[in-house]
Amino acid sequence: MSQFCLSGIIHSTSRPGTRAPSPRRTDLPRDLSAFQVLCDFDGTITRTDVTDAILEAFALPAFREWQGRWERGEITGRECLSRQVALIRADRATLIRFAADIPIDEGIVALDQRCAEQGIPLTIVSDGLDLLIDTVLRRHGLSHIPVISNHLVWNGNSFPSLSFPFPSPDCWTGAGTCKCAVAASGGFSPRETVYIGDGRSDRCVSTVAQHVFAKGRLREWCDLQGVDCEPFETLTDVVEHLFQKGEQIE
Repeated sequence: MSQFCLSGIIHSTSRPGTRAPSPRRTDLPRDLSAFQVLCDFDGTITRTDVTDAILEAFALPAFREWQGRWERGEITGRECLSRQVALIRADRATLIRFAADIPIDEGIVALDQRCAEQGIPLTIVSDGLDLLIDTVLRRHGLSHIPVISNHLVWNGNSFPSLSFPFPSPDCWTGAGTCKCAVAASGGFSPRETVYIGDGRSDRCVSTVAQHVFAKGRLREWCDLQGVDCEPFETLTDVVEHLFQKGEQIE
C-alpha cells in the first residue's frame, strides 16, 4: 500500500457522500479454529513498502503530482495508484529483479507455519502490485500463500498498467482492493477475521474485523479514531500474541 496514495488521515472530501463506519471493539478470539487471518503485504510482510520503492526508482517525477491530487481529496487511492503505475518506466524483468531484493519480516514464516498447523486460512490481502508480491514470496519459499491484490498488465509495450480485480463501489477508502469485501468472502465474515496491517488501505477492514494487529500509520489512525487494536512491531510479535492467547480456551 503505497504511502503516496494510501496513507494519512481520512479527509472528508476524499469520498464524497461516504464516511467511515463507527469504531468497534475487537476482542481476540478465544478459539481460532473458526477464524481466518488476513495480512497486509507492503510494510507488513516486507520491511519496506515495495510499491513506494518501485515508484521512487522507476516512475517519472509526475507521480508526485498524482500524490498531491490524492492528498487534496480530488481523486481516490485507486485512481492515484493507477495513474502512478502508468508512469513507471521499467520492463517486467527489471521490476522482478528489483523486488527480489526487498527484505521481509521473517515472522511471516512462523505465522504461515502456525496457521497451517491449526488449519487456519491465511491470506495476503494487498492494495499493492501482484507481480512484486509474487516475486518476494517466491524468493522466500512462501508462494503457496494465497494473494488478493491489484494486477499489473503489459499490453504489448515495455511499460505496465494496472487493473483491479477486487474493487468495491462501497469502499470508503477508495482502495483498488477492498479489504472489507475480501473479509466477507470465502465463507467467512469480518467477525470471523483476524487482521494484520500498517496503513490506509487497512482502515476499512480494521473497523469491522474481530481483532486487529496494527503498526505504523494504521496504529496512529486507530488511536485517533478510537478503533481498538493490538500494537505490534514484527510479525513474530503477532504470532506470539495471537497463538498464546488464542490457545487459552476453556
